Amino acid sequence: MDGLSLKVNTHKAEFMEIHYLGIDIGGTNIKVVVMNEAGLVIGQQELRTEDSASIPEIWKSKIIALIESKTQELAGGDASRLRCGISAPGLADKHNTQIICMPGRLSGIKKFDWSKELGREISVLNDAHAACLAEYQGHFQALGIKNMLMLTLGTGVGGGVIINGDLYQGAFQRAGHFGHMTVDHMGSPTMTNMVGSLEFAVGNFSVKERTHGQFDSVKELVAAYERGGTLATYWWLSSVQKLATALASLANGYSPELIVLGGGITAGAGAHLFKPLSEFLSLYTWAPGEAQLDVRPAYFQGFAGAIGAAFLAKSKSKQNQK
Repeated sequence: MDGLSLKVNTHKAEFMEIHYLGIDIGGTNIKVVVMNEAGLVIGQQELRTEDSASIPEIWKSKIIALIESKTQELAGGDASRLRCGISAPGLADKHNTQIICMPGRLSGIKKFDWSKELGREISVLNDAHAACLAEYQGHFQALGIKNMLMLTLGTGVGGGVIINGDLYQGAFQRAGHFGHMTVDHMGSPTMTNMVGSLEFAVGNFSVKERTHGQFDSVKELVAAYERGGTLATYWWLSSVQKLATALASLANGYSPELIVLGGGITAGAGAHLFKPLSEFLSLYTWAPGEAQLDVRPAYFQGFAGAIGAAFLAKSKSKQNQK
């Protein structure tokens, strides 16, 4: 659904209640959720980003108009009663107010200060960090998990880290960029100068190169693997094996209770990912005292980034009240 309408599952917005607007900016789509004080999503919608449209930065105008219209609808124009968070690719600044590093995409987002533009507090978070926050606060925290890692497998590979119940962003806000860890020391360098990255081994962007032009997407590769194709089986299982070595290495470094896998590749491959991954992990995982590495699919699907952005706005609101 495009446009600026966002259906909220209530007959009449109560202006006394604070709501949280989460916006996830992707290269293709902008995803939006409204969350209530209880942390429940009560409305969602999806817009086309139109990053390459003839009108420069039309996506930015859409978001500004959306925030303004939702503030009027849900808070009677009172910005303090509709707190906003934005999830986007790139690195956020240390105060989570803007994206300060965004190579190659979404022209105009780098160093764009949403709070200054709109005259209100807008919290900004890396999209993979936002997805991790959504999975944790929206689902896994209630299961008693305290330490968790997440990897998002899609065009590239992103991730996030939860330590003692809090999102850990690290110095320069780049913690969790697991796609830029090495799984092949003889491999090609990434944009970060890291050779043989996990992102290259698994991500959708490189599948054509690593399959010698045979497949244009991981979806095609997995379908051919499912049919029993010899080369497809070799290429897919090679990717899964490298992912397994990465997860086992991360488990040794962070000792999480849980690793969550999200993103389009995870959702699309399903058992064709998790079954061989489990078998490879049995070879590489260090399990002292019979402690097994728990790897699960993400609970939320495509709206995780927007949900995480809403949770960020909610946590910032609580911090400001202290």
